[in-house]
Amino acid sequence: MMGEIIAIGDELISGRIVNTTSSFAASRLFAAGHQVRKITVIGDDPDIIKDTLLDAIAKNEFVIISGGLGPTTDDITNEAVSKALGLPLEKNSQVEKQIEKMEARFGEHAPEQFRRKLTMLPRGARVLNPNGHAAGYELSFNGVYLFFLPGVPEQLREHLTDRVLPRLNDLDKDRPYVFQQVFKLFGLSETEINMRLEEMSVSNSHVKLGYYPVFPEVHVSITVIDQSKDRAKQLLERAAKIIRAEFEKFIVAEDDEGSLAATLGQLLKSKKFMLSAAESCTGGMLGETVTSVAGSSEWFDRVMVTYSNRAKMDLLGVSAKTLEQYGAVSRQTALEMVQGVRKRSGSQCGIAITGIAGPGGGTPDKPVGTVFISMSVEDIQLVHRFLFPGTRQEVRKLSVETALDWLRRLLKYDSMLPGYKPVD
Repeated sequence: MMGEIIAIGDELISGRIVNTTSSFAASRLFAAGHQVRKITVIGDDPDIIKDTLLDAIAKNEFVIISGGLGPTTDDITNEAVSKALGLPLEKNSQVEKQIEKMEARFGEHAPEQFRRKLTMLPRGARVLNPNGHAAGYELSFNGVYLFFLPGVPEQLREHLTDRVLPRLNDLDKDRPYVFQQVFKLFGLSETEINMRLEEMSVSNSHVKLGYYPVFPEVHVSITVIDQSKDRAKQLLERAAKIIRAEFEKFIVAEDDEGSLAATLGQLLKSKKFMLSAAESCTGGMLGETVTSVAGSSEWFDRVMVTYSNRAKMDLLGVSAKTLEQYGAVSRQTALEMVQGVRKRSGSQCGIAITGIAGPGGGTPDKPVGTVFISMSVEDIQLVHRFLFPGTRQEVRKLSVETALDWLRRLLKYDSMLPGYKPVD
């Protein structure tokens, strides 16, 4: 089925709130075999709501409208829809009963004006979740299915997943099967990836390849659409095999939920290794990245944030002579940092990062973006100097990604060289 998404709210068009709900809805609809031809974001203006809704009805088989269903005065979607479609507002007994249940449960009564706003829906509205906390509903108008959903992200996700998608799937039994797979790459530029993809004979009427930057990575996607489920799976497996062969060492993770940190964690766990890290310019970002993975305590021991010279000496044992002679941002300091964190933690693996993230602090010899990363695995000790481009935050993110990817390559491929090309 062909559809459109309309997101309503002054907070969206003013930029106060990021419109994450529409992207979520579009991705789930596409994965279920439904096409979204357009996503529109509009404010709480009844005339604009009317024009946008009528235009969408004229061009689609279904429309999903989010936002403006609450009890406050700026929630005007129901009133605007009533006028646009010529459907009078009527009290909905299901919504009223649910409000009464909530009042009895919490011992509080909603103001009458709030109750009226929530219970008055356009004639013909069918409440999607009679037992829920938000009154999303469905309307049928001129043969087009309209789904009005709350704008609160959690409530919209629940309505869409549990109510809307099953309903659309019932309405469109002949929709195609859609399968997708994502490969997350690091160490190659978009240009290089584009050139390699163009040389592949993978894309056709059923298989589409795409790529897009998700800093500091580039994600390559395979999308297969086919009326046959078995054929679609076979096409996906064949395309995925080609992608893996072409980009093998640069693939840090697969699928939307995968991550470089999780991939590294599996490698460390399989070898029964523990990792510890010492961070300076990244200020704990590596530790935060790693510990965002559930179960990381099985393979990650500690991170020591040693931002000042004193901290490097007190916590890691970096010598005052090294700091005075070579500076905090140096090959020698990075090596002593990784030696110190491994000695104090007893971990088999260590990472140390020290650099100049900017925007100030650079010199002709050590410009902003200069970062030394040291790696230590059992008896191996390595260190390289990098020159990362970008803002302070981008330099820090590149430092963390490069360090984790370098350890991944060392553990998986015995590669002494990082994926991101060092200066020396």
